[in-house]
Amino acid sequence: MDVLHDRLARARASGAVFARTVAEPPWGLWLDDPGSAVELVPGEVTLVRGGPDHHIPHEPGAECLEPDDFRARHAYDGSSEDPRATVFLCGAYRFSGDIGSGLLEALPQVLTLSAAIGDPMREVIALLSYELTASEPGQPTVPDRLLDVLLVLAIRNDFRRSSTAPRWYRASADPRLNAALQAMHENAGHPWSVPELAAISGLSRAAFARTFRDALGQTPMQYLTDWRMALARDHLRTGELGMTRIARTVGYSSPYAFAAAFRRHHGEPPGT
Repeated sequence: MDVLHDRLARARASGAVFARTVAEPPWGLWLDDPGSAVELVPGEVTLVRGGPDHHIPHEPGAECLEPDDFRARHAYDGSSEDPRATVFLCGAYRFSGDIGSGLLEALPQVLTLSAAIGDPMREVIALLSYELTASEPGQPTVPDRLLDVLLVLAIRNDFRRSSTAPRWYRASADPRLNAALQAMHENAGHPWSVPELAAISGLSRAAFARTFRDALGQTPMQYLTDWRMALARDHLRTGELGMTRIARTVGYSSPYAFAAAFRRHHGEPPGT
């Protein structure tokens, strides 16, 4: 388990969909203004954050149909056999809670990535395309898993090249800090101390505290508290755990100690 995995763990993929049209590339994607369309090129991956509607027509101002309307209109026009047909592989994720929101906010509204030869993303796209046209046992589960992989690769590619990648992502590239981050993420309920985390990282207490603050802009204990409180809010929203269980899960000896820490951190009681 690692930091990116933890932040993706609450995401859920919906089914991929498959559509064809007889129009040739180039296609464009825009949010509100057709004049700001991003060109869609075969083999590329484009991530669009939720919120505003997005449009994918073959030319600016073209009529955009809902997926069901599109499929109904083109069900019998022979486009699926047309060698010039454009194939869109589409999937959607639903993120919930503070952790998912924090990951989304680190991404641009529209992100387009090219998969170069040798890039694993290209292989995943090809396999996803194959699975959507296959009819074999277990086929319905494969596209969702491939979408998981594709999303992770796309986020990695963006964060690697971005000067504004989240600090936790950049810090996870440091083997010393990554070990401590993984420990806190895997067991938020453990009574971690700076000396213990420093020992995991193979650093002295002073060197670890300094390196951690330089990389993440906060102390290890502040980061741990933020992580615990984000987990707690997500647990409270789902309603699956009682207050005592949540308190224990995020490292507090009693619901009262947890409630006091939660109020200090979020400015409101857990019940709210």
